[in-house]
Amino acid sequence: MRCRIDIVGLGYCTYDILAITPGLPRFDDVRMVHLADLVYDGGGQVGTALTAAARLGARTGYIGILGDDREGRFLRDLFVRDGVNVERLRLSGEVGTNVCLLLVERGTGRRAILCHRRVDADALRLNEADRAVIRSARVLHLDGQFLPAAVRAARWAKAAGVKVCFDGNHPRPGLDALLPSVDWLVVAEPFPAAYTGEADLERAARGLLALGPEVVVVTLGERGCVLWTRDECLTVPAFPVQAVDTTGAGDAFHGGFIYAMLQGWDLRRVALFANAVAALNCRVLGGRRGLPGRAEVDALLHRRT
Repeated sequence: MRCRIDIVGLGYCTYDILAITPGLPRFDDVRMVHLADLVYDGGGQVGTALTAAARLGARTGYIGILGDDREGRFLRDLFVRDGVNVERLRLSGEVGTNVCLLLVERGTGRRAILCHRRVDADALRLNEADRAVIRSARVLHLDGQFLPAAVRAARWAKAAGVKVCFDGNHPRPGLDALLPSVDWLVVAEPFPAAYTGEADLERAARGLLALGPEVVVVTLGERGCVLWTRDECLTVPAFPVQAVDTTGAGDAFHGGFIYAMLQGWDLRRVALFANAVAALNCRVLGGRRGLPGRAEVDALLHRRT
């Protein structure tokens, strides 16, 4: 990557097939369920977060491996279109590209997700070129995909003074080796209790803080988010939106959060900005198709105030 990257990401990037449906069919039912809409889009936690930050104006780059197949080339071209640097993206004939089928409930935006995993967690092997990019970035964003590589990348970043952000939706084996390197721990609501074994969210979040991050953020969907540091706890409400599809809202939040943190804003302003990005992304079907630019986010924030 010839110019310095603000945010380099390593993690999930999926080919998504999304459909709006009035309900789910039953097996062997001869009656057909007619879809209201059907689209193809990029998905994945890190892939979508990088795209979100790029549309806001950050310089972003992706490290990962996709199949040298129709889906992988589609995702590469989508990154290029949105301004995400793909110099460290590998297309390989030895792996496939992960494909997800998402059925979105008409009227609510709720989802049912089916995934076909076609690449193993240890398929990505980092090299010195990856290390150079990571060490020169301002933030490394991870989600637990390619976990052995993620642990190595986080340690490189930490040694170079690069901030490490982690998106946690559920605990997985190997996270104990990664979390001590994380500076910004931004997780879904079920994660703190599942990881710590503590049912109370406050105590669970404090337990995560004890692992070493500067800030722990728990996203609460339509209820907004809560942020903890060693000195404060902030609850920041979401923006009301008529959701067409909630796919990618959390990933959009991460992209907005990292972008806002890089502006040096206080945590309340950071959270408001990230909530706005997430809300705007729910306007259309698809995890990335509704990602806003900076002007759209600023306009929503202005209306809020």
